[in-house]
Amino acid sequence: MTYKDDIEKLRKEAGINKNDPSYFTPSSSSDSSSSSENAPDPEGAPKKASDPFTPDEKKMSFFKRISLPFVRNSFLSALFFVLIVLVWFAMSHTILAAIRNVSRTTVLIFIVKDSVFLTILAIIMFHLFRKQYSRFYHTEKALEDSQEQSKKWNAIQQSMMETIPDTLVYTLDKQFRYTSFNNRHKYSMLRIWHQEIHLGDCMLDHLQDNELKETIKSNLSRVLNGEYLSHIEQFGDNPQTASYWKTFFAPILDEDRHIIGISCFVTNITSLKQSQSKNLFLSYHDPLTELYNRVYCEELFEQAEKEEILPYSVITIDIQGMHQINSNYGISTGDKLLVKVSEILTRTIKDNGVIARWGNDEFIVLLPHVDAPTAEALANISKCEFTGVTVNGVPLRARFGFATRTDADIDLEELLRQAENKSQSDRV
Repeated sequence: MTYKDDIEKLRKEAGINKNDPSYFTPSSSSDSSSSSENAPDPEGAPKKASDPFTPDEKKMSFFKRISLPFVRNSFLSALFFVLIVLVWFAMSHTILAAIRNVSRTTVLIFIVKDSVFLTILAIIMFHLFRKQYSRFYHTEKALEDSQEQSKKWNAIQQSMMETIPDTLVYTLDKQFRYTSFNNRHKYSMLRIWHQEIHLGDCMLDHLQDNELKETIKSNLSRVLNGEYLSHIEQFGDNPQTASYWKTFFAPILDEDRHIIGISCFVTNITSLKQSQSKNLFLSYHDPLTELYNRVYCEELFEQAEKEEILPYSVITIDIQGMHQINSNYGISTGDKLLVKVSEILTRTIKDNGVIARWGNDEFIVLLPHVDAPTAEALANISKCEFTGVTVNGVPLRARFGFATRTDADIDLEELLRQAENKSQSDRV
């Protein structure tokens, strides 16, 4: 299913009718107008001979079009104007001279005087007009270039917003009204709130959860005060299947460093969180048995030393004959045997302590606040559970040892040595 099909499906679920007169999509009107304006002429269509303007000149305003011939032929136009004035003066002065019986010399003097005056005036006026028109023309041209550049940057911005993977992007003005958004954000608002957003809409008006609305409004207000915010949200209670989204809020600044709006990026970081969780798990767990590893136990030892936890018991389990089992029955049988050990220890120890794989064929149980009799009982219960267990026909044999610290002066490493020494004397 394509994005458009998905959008139409969500519109139907939300009860949105595109044919409704109240439905408004700014991009539809602008797209249609721009497409009609920019539609190319049919290829090979002959140009009308009577058309005095080029295709670029056709897009100019009416005032600019009627001014073009005058600007193109400014000298001829000025000369024509002067000749018309001279003819008019000659005729008018001749008629006046005939009526009033003025001498021809006087008429010629008046004609020359008036002609020079009006010629100078015409030149000055023409110069001023041409200067003003040139200024107006270049101003309008600069405005058109600026608008064209703005359209290009808007197209680039929209392309960047749409190509960022798994990211919702939108911008707001200081009244929390949309100034831009990508299709992913539009889709999410339609899917979650069953409302279609448009440019100029107040984002808060589309949120139906009042608590969420107040939280977002508080965050947006902080951003308008100059703060940069980010937070991570978890969707789903199960950490294994939950999705994680990180939201970034940042103020939009103009050239004078004044805040004029808010930008927001909401990115899906589920894969990153899962990778972090996996790396953290592998840092402190054995990948085969999924029990804690030696690194984790050593950190617990340091913590116990600092806090002087008493009593503190340790149980060690040494699996017998692992080298011969791997050699004679294969590594897979040895691995299954170790997994079986982890299952038994998890069942017998339960929540009384921390179970870890200490070495290749060694396991350890850390029992903070557990006295010696309880530690001995747990060791005996686990040992009994081991009795009679086989994996692929191989019997499970192990030595158990335990020790308890009741004095903070006893080092935990020494306590571990005592438990290991005791396991050596255990009868398999």
